[in-house]
Amino acid sequence: SLNAGGKRVRFVLALAAAEVYGVAEEDIKPFALAVELIHTYSLIHDDLPALDNDDMRRGKPSNHKVFGEDFAVIAGDGLLNLAYEVLLSACDTPLKVRAAAKIAELAGYRGMVGGQAYDLSSDGKTGEEYLYKIQTGKTCALISAPLVAAEILADKSGQDMLEVGKNLGLIFQFGDDLLDVFGTEEAVGKTLGKDKDENKLTAVKVYGAEKTKEIMRELYEKTVEKLEKIGNAEFLKSFAESLLTRTF
Repeated sequence: SLNAGGKRVRFVLALAAAEVYGVAEEDIKPFALAVELIHTYSLIHDDLPALDNDDMRRGKPSNHKVFGEDFAVIAGDGLLNLAYEVLLSACDTPLKVRAAAKIAELAGYRGMVGGQAYDLSSDGKTGEEYLYKIQTGKTCALISAPLVAAEILADKSGQDMLEVGKNLGLIFQFGDDLLDVFGTEEAVGKTLGKDKDENKLTAVKVYGAEKTKEIMRELYEKTVEKLEKIGNAEFLKSFAESLLTRTF
């Protein structure tokens, strides 16, 4: 699953944020790797029949379709524990301990895992508030994690990049919600139309397609404004624009 394609977005975001704050590449890399390991474990588990029940991931059969559900569970567990092994091995300063703890928080029940739980409970839900509980947890948390880690390693609070990561995550997920309706499986690399079939709560369901695009634009503008205040963040601004201009 680690070698099954994908853009390694979170790893790249970690390096980009490290450049913004002047953090050495060798210091951020273990945190970037750990977040990628956590992300891959989450996809393996997310695809299981008990959760999202997806047969395709990154244009290839999901882990459980190749190796079975039992080994998919074990593979995910192994990757999560490997992530913490990588993090703990890197924690030789108090700042690195803080950064590792923040990644653990964003990956856990107050972040990604919590968002997954809200998603599983979303059948029949219609409200904007519940939508944001799902998406800020399930998607935004692990996009924020590498950004926040870099800011913390620069001996800052992490709050600026937490905001940037939340906005980027919402733009990304709102775009995915549009692709689930208007995209093609060949381009996206996973099964489409499942959100509607399973009555999942999505941005398109809450706002409609055009309003969803408007909100994405507003989030993009807020993100650019924030990044301009931080400074030295051209790559992150370009990344935000790339999320906005995906074909729907």
